[in-house]
Amino acid sequence: MKIIILFLFLSVLLSCEKPVVDRDQSYDMIVEGGINTLYQEQYIALKRLNISSSGSKTEGISGAAVTVTNGPNSILFEDLGDGLYKGSLFNLKDTVNNLFQLKIESNGKIYEAQDQLIPIVPVEKSFIPVEKSDARQNWHVKVSTYLFGMRNSNKWLILPKRELSNESITVFKAPFSYSFKFGAPNVLNTLLTSTYSYEMSKKDSLFIAKFAISPRYAKFLYNLFQETKWKGLLSAVPANVQGNISGNALGYFYVMDGVEKTVSMKNIRDSK
Repeated sequence: MKIIILFLFLSVLLSCEKPVVDRDQSYDMIVEGGINTLYQEQYIALKRLNISSSGSKTEGISGAAVTVTNGPNSILFEDLGDGLYKGSLFNLKDTVNNLFQLKIESNGKIYEAQDQLIPIVPVEKSFIPVEKSDARQNWHVKVSTYLFGMRNSNKWLILPKRELSNESITVFKAPFSYSFKFGAPNVLNTLLTSTYSYEMSKKDSLFIAKFAISPRYAKFLYNLFQETKWKGLLSAVPANVQGNISGNALGYFYVMDGVEKTVSMKNIRDSK
């Protein structure tokens, strides 16, 4: 569970239906990861993308100095090798709505980014993007992949508690859902009806993790999906996927406030 969010951007970026990096563009590095208040251990990955006629692949960047600061607080990240850096979260008192700043020093260059810590609305006070229907002795559970026009932008992980395992998460099998304040792009109804589902015993519970994301990070994800997962003949004009890393770098350094909760199936809303 500790690296659940670290590789989200990497898995999205490398599993895209259309490359978001032009073949004529060369970047010094790709930055993945950020700060997630749900866990003590924090991870950031630095990768170099090599594009050739035979395809693209990434390799880790080692030997960088990686620091995240928030006022007098700071995290010094340890180089674990293969481009993976690990740090320990400081006391978050009085940091809500504050900016967290990332600084990377690598090969004589400095790369910087910042993102805002948006306070989370508890799961029990939220519209949870899941519903259930009766399937004889079981529940058929359906989770919406995307929601639009919501009051806040959030990232969700909704899994049957019995299926929760480190292995399922670290190999990118865990499905994420997204709720956006923005309206739906012009991709007809297929996007609006995108779901995934589970068959669950009526005695089971759902594990729900919710992460508040900043408006800038939400816009980045929205634009990224427009370029990749949401493409279609009637899609909107392709977006300019602009990250927040300074210099010749790609990616987005994020800060997310997270909560998790186990919810009994009796408290999950019924399908209409």
